[in-house]
Amino acid sequence: MKRLFLTTSAAALMLGAAACSGADTPTQTAQTESATMTETATYDRDYTSENGMSGDMDIDRDMEDREIERAEIGRAEYTLASGEFLTSELIGEDVTDANGKEVGEVEDVLLASGTMQPMLVIRDGFAGDLHTVSFDQASIRFDEENEPEAYMDLTEEMLDDLQEFEQNGLNDYRLASEMTGTNVSLAFNDKDVRITDLIMKADGQVKYAVVSDGIVDAVTEERMLIDPAKILISQGDGDGSMVIDLTEQEYASAMSFTADLD
Repeated sequence: MKRLFLTTSAAALMLGAAACSGADTPTQTAQTESATMTETATYDRDYTSENGMSGDMDIDRDMEDREIERAEIGRAEYTLASGEFLTSELIGEDVTDANGKEVGEVEDVLLASGTMQPMLVIRDGFAGDLHTVSFDQASIRFDEENEPEAYMDLTEEMLDDLQEFEQNGLNDYRLASEMTGTNVSLAFNDKDVRITDLIMKADGQVKYAVVSDGIVDAVTEERMLIDPAKILISQGDGDGSMVIDLTEQEYASAMSFTADLD
């Protein structure tokens, strides 16, 4: 503010001097004023830059914004392929047995781990017991709106005879519902992203984890896709933890995905 006041006063003095010296025309006076203002603007810009103030900050901010825009523009948009679905679309759906009878619903999906194959976790009837059914014993079909539906090759009686499913501890991330809604750290900067869904193939294998970058993004439709093999899980009794083992460049080039929040 002080520099601006002094500059304005100097301009006024120069205009007064020009008037006393007999400037030929108002145009010459205006030209003098314009030249003074130009010199002042140049001085202010140089002074700010030399003292490491907002000039450099603005330039750095503009460069960062352009880099972010380029990264966003470079993301390829992913569309679900035939036979792929979101686990959120399957969980809660009715299950039909080999006789065409609705016998329960999909409570969850037990994810593949090591030598263990993925399985459907099915609740037998209303508020009944939980049983696991392998994808070899079941199939995922799609209705006219391309929503997934679960069909068993087993009868209701055969389902009742299966061993009951019990979860061993909380948050060991064996279940799709445990991973969904969980914040996960990025290895390259320790910041969190949130897993909002999983893209699964008809054989129960997870193809991508769907993540949102930040709390605000979690309520928008913009998502990114992460290779599930890059999600490292520390399991054990009680709470586990997860980290996404990606480099900054790999994360910046991750494919985008538009979620359906309706």
